[in-house]
This record gives sequence, structure tokens and C-alpha cells, in this order.
Amino acid sequence: TRCLSDWSSDVCSSDLFLFAQTFPSNPIRVVIGFTAGSNSDSLARPLARKLSEAIGQQVIIDNRPGASGNIAMELVARAAPDGYTVFSGPGSSITTNPHMQEKMAIDVMRDLVPVAPMGQFSAVMVVHPSMPVKSVMDLVALAKKKPGVISFGSPGHGTGFHLGTELFRVRSGIQITHVPYASNSPMLADMIGGRIDMMIFSIIVMAPHVKAGKLRALATTGKTRSEVMPDLPTVAEAGVRDYEYTGFHGLFAPAGTPREVLEKLNGMIVKVLAMPEMRDYYATQNVEVLLMNPVEFAAKVKRDHDTWGKLIRDAGLKSADRKSTRLNSS
Repeated sequence: TRCLSDWSSDVCSSDLFLFAQTFPSNPIRVVIGFTAGSNSDSLARPLARKLSEAIGQQVIIDNRPGASGNIAMELVARAAPDGYTVFSGPGSSITTNPHMQEKMAIDVMRDLVPVAPMGQFSAVMVVHPSMPVKSVMDLVALAKKKPGVISFGSPGHGTGFHLGTELFRVRSGIQITHVPYASNSPMLADMIGGRIDMMIFSIIVMAPHVKAGKLRALATTGKTRSEVMPDLPTVAEAGVRDYEYTGFHGLFAPAGTPREVLEKLNGMIVKVLAMPEMRDYYATQNVEVLLMNPVEFAAKVKRDHDTWGKLIRDAGLKSADRKSTRLNSS
């Protein structure tokens, strides 16, 4: 008999070892909290195909979009804790939703358990070409000269890209106005049309618009330069000290899933992600493959959860106007 704790409800059963030995003997369902064609979907589908080939079982994608991933996470949290149903999505669903949203049907840090990361990614800071700025520090200087006048877009209040921009605001000591959108299409249309001034968003999405001259890229947000835009400095290199924004995508199972099953599922995922073709494909999506065991991944999730929670509390974002934020620097 073995009792499980640490990110899972207590489970004691003499059958756990035998169960893990035969896992997987049924199809695995990967529930994605976003639409087909989204970043989450484009990363999970090739992984599912390769995983299916490797284990000889179907790995089925099930898109359940809505509420920043909450609908999908609740579905998985209430599924049988047997390893056959997992949530796939961005880290922001796990690490920021609990801090930003007044009511959630589940406690994600209690009701879900980390299985494996898929990869991490940085973003790019862009401005409309009509903006009289050529660098990050030009933007900072303009924002200090005109507090609250510069607007920035995001795909929603409390999303990773919103918080990445808020972190930039805090680190640079400026005031800028948040314009959240319900979906990417109108946000991008307004950015390209000059109705919003700047934003931090996906490098892969923004690169073609930058190349076409519709947007001006100032910097990338990671610790190191992006392979997609290697000529751009990072925000920190450009002059904003201690700034770094990276997100991650990962897989989570219902709490109570046997540790042996989590470890076996993690091992299968790590083996697939280590394939050169998967690394190459993820690189085209500006995603760096992350290989971690469940304990290492759980520690990362906890660190990010605490880091973003502090930013949200210190900046007063939870109580902020959902239509705009014009906040003093923390």
C-alpha cells in the first residue's frame, strides 16, 4: 500500500502498482481550454499524434474553450483520477486565474496536479509605426512625459500578455492604459489600425506584421534573445532592469492521480518532446521544449503562481477597472 500526497488528495491502494504497470490501456483525452488553431491547440496536437504513435493508444484532443481555460480545467478536475484525462493549456490558466478571478468552481492548485511542461515562450513588444519611438527607452520616455495617454492591448484582463505588460509598467515606472479584448482578431485589427499604441504579444503572430511594416518591434521579453527575432534586444538589454516575461504550456491531471501513473505519463511525454522533430516544430512556434519530472514541474508552477500573485496584489489588478488600468507604479 502507498499513500500519495503533494499536489494530490490522499490515495492508498495496494492495486496502484499493478494499475501503473498496465497504464495506458485505454485512449487518453487531452482537454484544451482554447479553440482549435489557438497556441495551446497548435502545441498539443502534434504532441498528441506522436504520443499516440509511441504508446499504441489513441490520444484524443477535446477543445473546451471558455473562461480563460476554466471550463476545461473544471472538466478535468472532476474526471476520474486515472491518467486518462488531462488538461493542456498555458501556465496563466493555472498561475494567474486564481488571483484574478473572484469565483472559480475549483481550486486549481488543489484540484489539479502537474504532469509535465511542454515548453516555454517569450513575447515581443510592438508599437504602431505612427508612434514616435524607435526603442524601449523612447517608449518609456514618452510614457513618462504623457502619463496614462499611451494605450496597450491584451487578449483579456489577467491574461499572461496583460500581466507581462503590467510587469513592464511596474519595472519601468510608467503609467499606461489597458484595453482588454475578448478575442485576438479585433485586438490585432485595432493594433494594426493604430487604435491602440502598443502591446506585448506572441512573436509568431506578430512577426509577419512586423516584416510587412505594419508594426514596429522594439524588444523581446525573455531572458535571452529570440531565435525568431535574433536582432531584437531583450527588454532588459534595452534598458529596463530586472524585466523578464516568459510563459509556459503544460499538462495537468486530476488530483488523486496515482504517483506511479503521473511518473509514467510524464516519462512518455518527455520522451516524445525530446524527439528532434518535436523540438524543431516547437522552435518554429517560438517555444523552447522543457523537460521536467512532475516534482520539478510542480515547483515551477508554484513559483510562477506566487510571483504573479504578488504582482497582481501589489498593482491592485484584481480590483482594477476591467475596461482600463491607469495605475501608479508599485
